[in-house]
Amino acid sequence: MLSYFKNVEKDVWVMILLVFISAYTIFNMKHWNKPDRIIVWDVISYYGYLPATFIYDDVTLKNPNEKFEEYEHTFWYNKTEKGEKVFKTSMGMAILYSPFFFLSHMYTLITDGVASGYSPTYKFGIAMSSLFYLVLGLFFMRKILRKFYSGSVVSLTLLFVGLGTNFYYYTVIGVGMPHIYLLALFSIIIYLLIEWYQSPTIKLSAFLGLLAGLIILVRPTMLIIVVLALFFGVNSFEKLKERMLFFKANLLKILTILVAAFCIWVPQFLYWKISAGTYLFYSYTEEGFFFSDPQLLNALFSYRKGWLLYTPLMIFSLLGFFQMFRKKDQNALSVVLTVVVYFYVASCWWDWWFGGSFGYRTMIEMLPLLAFGLAYFIHHLLSAVKFYKLPVLALMFLLLGFNLFQTRQAHEGLLHHDSMTKAAYFKILFKLQSQISREEVEPYLKEPNYESARKGERDL
Repeated sequence: MLSYFKNVEKDVWVMILLVFISAYTIFNMKHWNKPDRIIVWDVISYYGYLPATFIYDDVTLKNPNEKFEEYEHTFWYNKTEKGEKVFKTSMGMAILYSPFFFLSHMYTLITDGVASGYSPTYKFGIAMSSLFYLVLGLFFMRKILRKFYSGSVVSLTLLFVGLGTNFYYYTVIGVGMPHIYLLALFSIIIYLLIEWYQSPTIKLSAFLGLLAGLIILVRPTMLIIVVLALFFGVNSFEKLKERMLFFKANLLKILTILVAAFCIWVPQFLYWKISAGTYLFYSYTEEGFFFSDPQLLNALFSYRKGWLLYTPLMIFSLLGFFQMFRKKDQNALSVVLTVVVYFYVASCWWDWWFGGSFGYRTMIEMLPLLAFGLAYFIHHLLSAVKFYKLPVLALMFLLLGFNLFQTRQAHEGLLHHDSMTKAAYFKILFKLQSQISREEVEPYLKEPNYESARKGERDL
């Protein structure tokens, strides 16, 4: 038995450690017993398809029964010009929640509980789904990185990603939000993409297409995976020519991917037809992008929600990208181009700070790619002289600890979800709720004007 554990690789132990820490935190907090946790805010919209369809028998939200009226406030929707009610978000997350929803519903019926879709039992199901997709994401992220890096490099990369970014917050506190689910899907897609380029089969193409369609159904901006797919492994014009010839020789497989991706969207098209009267419907209504006015600097450095301010450890990932380009690494172009385009698109969204969150949460789904840069940096760092290596590693671990500290600040409400300013940031720096109250911080906050932002007033 002991010999078996001795043979377990160190990066696997790191993965197990991250899962254990997350599971311990989730079961310690028991957010499913709290009325203002889990099925709140955006999760209301993502989740609503399931109870509306399978409990209240009215996914169109037109003819609510008595039970429905009792819980009507838990359904978020926008209205068409004709007054029809349509869920704001697409149904991708509902599909990912669904196995856990059905298990929760079955348990509730067997135990004679209230099958409302919103009791602690259903919230527990969502919490368990978060853990499940965490395991999937870490498992495939590890498999991807081990194709290119040693166990030591992958161990440190997983540890820094798992605890040194807001990845951890959205696994254990922001439970049910789409970021961990997207990270898991993206990790699987990247792994399958590598396998597909080595041996493109119809079966693998179909599976890849289904997952690609699903991740776009969860978050339409994840269409950016097309950029990664086109250029993955391309680092020269010769490689690009080879890639074009590869596509030409595998047109049937590419068609299989497209058909499979379309099939996963069919239920969404049918839902829009039933609810809005058209197969294609922009359910975000007045919300959109301002592509001519990206908030790149705000998204990177602002006190409100700057990515590098609240996740400073990712600076080393960017340094890794620079090294990858300098050394003409085969993955540099595809990985960096995908991250840059995604970040640009995210900064063009009307609500560039993405509402209430800890840090710039939309970058969590890019962590499987950012891990490439981080791993590349660590790979070269471990072979450096001690006088350089040890201080840099110490700094990285300090930034990991700082992220965990800020995670607690966000959980306690000191680090405000959308109204942080420079004055507020330094007011709470290195302080917890036991040292400073939220009331003391409140005068330093500046709430964003959401109505103005929808109209394109960007620098708020």
